[in-house]
Amino acid sequence: MKKRFYTRPVSVTLPDEMFKQIYEIAEKGEISMSEVIREAIQERLKSTNNRIQQSKGD
Repeated sequence: MKKRFYTRPVSVTLPDEMFKQIYEIAEKGEISMSEVIREAIQERLKSTNNRIQQSKGD
């Protein structure tokens, strides 16, 4: 059985320069802007969770 993957829409306001950078990355990578943003958020969450886990170990 295939695992279901649910997404939820989120609206954010970005500065023009950030929007342009995301657009360029998406174009060069031939992926959607949503995917660029999801990947960036995932990396940030991973980094933050690692820091939290390390601080709990101290």
